[in-house]
Amino acid sequence: MRFKIIFFLLTIPTIGFSQLPSPSYQLELGAMGQGGTQKPFWLISNQDGQFDPGQSSLFGGLYVGSEVEHQGEWFHNPMHEIPKHDTISNKKITVDYGVELFNRYNGSYDFQLNQYYADFSWWRFNLQVGAKSETFGNQYDPLSSGSLLYSGNGRPIPKVAASSDYIPLPLSKGYIEFRGYLSHGWFEKDRYTESPYLHHKNVYVRVGGDLPIHAHYGFHHYAMWGGVSPVYGQVPDGLEAYKKVFLVQRGDSIQNEIKNAYGNHLGSRNFGIDYEGQAFGLQLYWQTIFEDNSGKVWRNIKDGLWGLAYRNRGRKPLVKRALYEFLHTKDQSGRHHKIDGEIVGGNDNYFNNYLYASGWTSRGYTLGTPLITSPAIRKTSSGQKLINNRLIAHHLGLTGWLKNNLRYRMLFTYSINYGTNANPFDPVKKDYSLLAGFHYRFPNDPTWKLKAKLAGDFGSMYGPNLGVFFSLQKTANF
Repeated sequence: MRFKIIFFLLTIPTIGFSQLPSPSYQLELGAMGQGGTQKPFWLISNQDGQFDPGQSSLFGGLYVGSEVEHQGEWFHNPMHEIPKHDTISNKKITVDYGVELFNRYNGSYDFQLNQYYADFSWWRFNLQVGAKSETFGNQYDPLSSGSLLYSGNGRPIPKVAASSDYIPLPLSKGYIEFRGYLSHGWFEKDRYTESPYLHHKNVYVRVGGDLPIHAHYGFHHYAMWGGVSPVYGQVPDGLEAYKKVFLVQRGDSIQNEIKNAYGNHLGSRNFGIDYEGQAFGLQLYWQTIFEDNSGKVWRNIKDGLWGLAYRNRGRKPLVKRALYEFLHTKDQSGRHHKIDGEIVGGNDNYFNNYLYASGWTSRGYTLGTPLITSPAIRKTSSGQKLINNRLIAHHLGLTGWLKNNLRYRMLFTYSINYGTNANPFDPVKKDYSLLAGFHYRFPNDPTWKLKAKLAGDFGSMYGPNLGVFFSLQKTANF
């Protein structure tokens, strides 16, 4: 499937498009060093699964495409805040595209084709084909610990996706807007159940129009389905199976799915309020999580991600953005137990599943918040399931300008990790993870940028680890 998508991207026709953007490129060469058992948490998390947790390494990356300015930016706006396209003048089809090659060297070369995609847009509608680095949710990505369900922590998944920007409800004068998203994707073959599919849809409503305060609500539904199980063989994957996944209906061939629902389903409700003033903006958000009916009916209401983000609208202030997040996944609708013969408690066991035992991951990295520990970072004896999905965490982020050409980003996370209901940590594992990053743009030639990061873990979950990151980056037009 990957090669069909790449061929399609290389043969995009230009007839009928308003203009096919000229490609630019971004070339980066660097090195990572460490002291401890592995690279620190914030050097490898929310990095599209590019970096191996193991020993020190050299790396290089090349991105060619039309969206170079969006690669690794610290100050971009969240997707719910500002529409992507000019909804008045954009009446022709426009195209964005990109291909990213990445190579790391840890004693041997490891080449990755991380991104290969094309985005077609007309008016308020969009079609995406390929694998693209992306996140979903209402968090502020550059400082966030990560979206609860899809954070950019794992390798981008190839997919076909149709979506819309916000569309005003007729007769609402722009004060009520809707947007939607629907995609079909392909997980990698090398996992417990081989080559399953990804289903994702979401819908958002926003109210506020041209007022300085907006409120929004979004509902996300994800599912893993199909694939080849080492126990059950080929899992149903035809149109009838897709219908069951889309409507969350019961299966008809595997016992647990006859009892519950066909596929591995995850969902999230996203709530938010945004204020945009002349001097600053504020963003308040809450993301829930559910994996079964107990979560859908709010039995796990204690679990979720809460965040508050601040934006200084000044040009290059010392503090451009600041963020605080609180993450709680410890409740999980309670443990499974019986009262008067009736099962009470959901034991939701986030990101784990008996049929898709590699979990909610892409190539060993969790697709959701990296604070639910990736198998690539902490493995079980079988190398399959996620060993830590019950935790409480406080997270801080800060970014701004130290000088005209020097930016910084600071992350600090304190987590209390409890393991899982079936295999709790005793004692619990506490951890402090820190990162200080700097971008320096050369004043005589702004196409060159020097990047440096210093990170550390202190505690019993990931630490003690120390790590450094240095790279030189060139961004220019052809």
